[in-house]
Amino acid sequence: MPRVLSTNQFGDALEERVRDYFQAEIDADRFWARKASCKVFWKKGYHSKDRNAKIVFDVSIELYLPGSKEYSALVLIECKNYNHSVPVNDIEEFFAKVQQVAAANAKAVLASTASFQAGTREFAKSKGVGLLRYFNPHDFKWELKRSPSATARSTSPEDSYLVDQGLSQQDFRSLAFDLYLQSPTRETNSLWDFVEDLILDSGLLPGEVRRIANPRSKLSNQVPFLEKEDLESRSADLLSELGYTSGEVKVEKLCTREAKRAGLLVRTSGAPPADRTEIPSLGRITFDPLVIEVYAQEIPNPGRDRFTLAHELAHHLLSHGQYLVREYCDDDDFVLHRRSLVDGSDIARMEFQANYLAASILMPRMHFLEDFQRLVRSLELADRGFGPLYVDEQPCNRQNFEIVSGQLMRKYGVSRTATKIRLEAMGLLRDARRQSAAHSALRVFVESMDR
Repeated sequence: MPRVLSTNQFGDALEERVRDYFQAEIDADRFWARKASCKVFWKKGYHSKDRNAKIVFDVSIELYLPGSKEYSALVLIECKNYNHSVPVNDIEEFFAKVQQVAAANAKAVLASTASFQAGTREFAKSKGVGLLRYFNPHDFKWELKRSPSATARSTSPEDSYLVDQGLSQQDFRSLAFDLYLQSPTRETNSLWDFVEDLILDSGLLPGEVRRIANPRSKLSNQVPFLEKEDLESRSADLLSELGYTSGEVKVEKLCTREAKRAGLLVRTSGAPPADRTEIPSLGRITFDPLVIEVYAQEIPNPGRDRFTLAHELAHHLLSHGQYLVREYCDDDDFVLHRRSLVDGSDIARMEFQANYLAASILMPRMHFLEDFQRLVRSLELADRGFGPLYVDEQPCNRQNFEIVSGQLMRKYGVSRTATKIRLEAMGLLRDARRQSAAHSALRVFVESMDR
């Protein structure tokens, strides 16, 4: 029978997670402030003149100038492990306590597993209080070994609306970020930006800030950058080892090889997890133990299943287990040029690499190009300055696209979507179709029958 935690135990669990989160980044010297300048405490008391006693705070971070025995800046964190949004009276009470112990050089941060009411957010902005919403990474689409919020360089304007939703909507589900943050000046997923904003708002002089701050180069990516040609070369080597000659690639041979070499286990036909209904999952990879699952779908689609398997297998072949605990895969992942969730993030790099390598394995470049050129010649298509294959709303161009993509998808055992993406990535297709929302939705439905 599961153990039921008391309210205090729930609160302590969040406090420990927040403390450990900051402590891990500081110990690794990846935090905004230098390791030698920081001390982290749990349940430490600070003297209040008004009470003539100490006020205990859940988590505190003391920042020291080099050679100083007294801290020069203080971050005080209060944690709320709620199942409802945080009301404004909580932040008012917390701010009053902070003012009693260190009004001049302390910054307050209210951390919560829940969203924040509109009044709470407005009060925080007016008083320079930071807000931190924490999400458990076990529920994510991507679970990384290192926090994506700790590695994020910044939050793009395009993604800022998601941060706003993460802070204000109680039922919001995060795909990858463990922190949704409101600093005194902005909403962000970047822990670095958040802490920097707090300290710059604390009253420290610019020269003092420079003495304790780490260089921003500490935010370098963990996942190496790979050129497309590197991925094409890896694919060619793998296929050569398998003795590939033409047609549909037997991905199962790669799986058998990896089962012997790395202990890979592949499972198919299982149902998707019941808790992942908003965006249905096609598959999953976990790295310890090394297991790939391809889930059975309501409408069977062998081509899509093959790409799902190849996508997850590519994560393994690219050694992404150094950075990932696990990853769920869905239809939206199979777009090579999708706008990244994080500007330059490790997640974006891994997803692009896995997609590109999967496409290169399933549709080997030279064979795919030769088949494409033969089809174009048979249809007597000429490049009129728009590329070898051009599709717009004209029936003749749509028909040519359907013939070429249809024959390629059948030969290589992939979906039309995967074929189209591969053609575009190789510079062989230009899709200039522009349709109304209704026509676009209809086309997506029709194409989904071919996926």
